[in-house]
Amino acid sequence: MTRNFDCDFVSQMAENIDANVLPVLESTNDVLPDLSALDRSLYTAVMLPMAAAYTVATATVTECMSGAAECFREMRTALDGCVQDMQAADEACATEFGGN
Repeated sequence: MTRNFDCDFVSQMAENIDANVLPVLESTNDVLPDLSALDRSLYTAVMLPMAAAYTVATATVTECMSGAAECFREMRTALDGCVQDMQAADEACATEFGGN
């Protein structure tokens, strides 16, 4: 029987999310408040539509980065669950068919 689910590969993907994706998304938490702090000064330094566009853009990016980080955390949890379920299914099949 050929296995179509590679537990090691999926586990590595989950670990890569923790190591490579979440730190990048969370690093924006340090920068975005500084960008948002510029909002007040822009309303006196540039034309009103430009300042309003900047305010909307920084608010949108802040929300998007937070949402993306949460989605990746949920994906990481789901990948771990898939690996556990597949290992349990393999164990059940091996036990049922006398592999263990």
